[in-house]
Amino acid sequence: MAIIIDTDNPDLLLDKIYEMIDSKKADKWVRTSDGRLTYGTLLWKNEAFFKPQIWVDENQLRFGLLKRKDRKHITSKLYTLFHARLIEMLLSHFDNDFRNITATAKRDEPDRF
Repeated sequence: MAIIIDTDNPDLLLDKIYEMIDSKKADKWVRTSDGRLTYGTLLWKNEAFFKPQIWVDENQLRFGLLKRKDRKHITSKLYTLFHARLIEMLLSHFDNDFRNITATAKRDEPDRF
């Protein structure tokens, strides 16, 4: 259930994403102190997190889904909302910075749940 972004500059894209989030221009996304992303609406904030990883050899920026520590499962509703909102934000603001985005249907690196 990872999001995989094919881009020539994964580190630059991540910096741009962080900059947009930090300036409050990236919809409702929030960055935690350790660099993870969560959807910042009252209902969904801190329910799950995306942890970014740069895969240099593959020219990829990957976001792995992490469950909240006290949560046993990631529900389909939670998975769907987080993936749809992140992909929507990427397409809305960074469509010139990548070739394609893949949202995996099964657990993939760097998912942790």
